[in-house]
Amino acid sequence: MTDSRTIAWRWIEAAVGGDGETLRTLFAPDCRIFIAGDMPFCGWMDVDGFFGQTSILPLAGPITFEVGEMVAEGDRIWFEAQSHAQLKNGADYRNIYIFQLRITDERIVEYKEFGDTLHIWRVIEDPQTRGPAIPRQPLLTTISRAFVGNAIGESKRGDVNQPESLSPSSR
Repeated sequence: MTDSRTIAWRWIEAAVGGDGETLRTLFAPDCRIFIAGDMPFCGWMDVDGFFGQTSILPLAGPITFEVGEMVAEGDRIWFEAQSHAQLKNGADYRNIYIFQLRITDERIVEYKEFGDTLHIWRVIEDPQTRGPAIPRQPLLTTISRAFVGNAIGESKRGDVNQPESLSPSSR
């Protein structure tokens, strides 16, 4: 049995190395993929959709991808990362990310990527980044608890519409 961290490292090496064949073998055929944001390339997609959206990054040379903390719990693994590359349009691409992978039977069955989409919009001129926004899609596939109340900013402003108590909703 392969450790989930090993699968994550293989995914990173294949993605950064441009090894699409290996990358595809790491995804389960029915993998659900979520790219955070409301740009045309974002949202929930299948593996083919994921590979289709990867072409929006027009690199002028190699990309440096640095991985920070990596945490595994159960069938999930999270890691933080940052990248740096020069783009063909001369822009300096420096993004930051959080990734979550859910791994079952040594394959990625769910993939979530959170990057700085404002940075992407600023440096990549492409219809997939500058086109009409897609409707916001929910991130969560399972809700453990939901809370209802005023945000801290409202309480700092002295909003009189304060709930009597903050408690989980009836979900």
